[in-house]
Amino acid sequence: MASKQSQYRTIKHELIKTWTEQRGGVPARVHSTTDALRIKIGNDDPLCEPISWEKWFEIFDQNNSAFVYEQPGYSSKVVSRNGKEDTPAASPR
Repeated sequence: MASKQSQYRTIKHELIKTWTEQRGGVPARVHSTTDALRIKIGNDDPLCEPISWEKWFEIFDQNNSAFVYEQPGYSSKVVSRNGKEDTPAASPR
């Protein structure tokens, strides 16, 4: 039986980094942009270029972004903050 996946939301840098690295991912942005952030896992998105965590979090905070991620799972996205930045966290696995 497949496990149920839930979505969580956070602005916590360490949680985002841990979730990403446990999945073999790296921080990235869309080519030819300055602020379209992504998490690149494997070679799944040839339109993205890896960037440093320092730069990724700088853009993330400047844009008032939040990170939505799936647990368990690999799906994630960067969205605008809405005042409910941290849902009850599931530990990254």
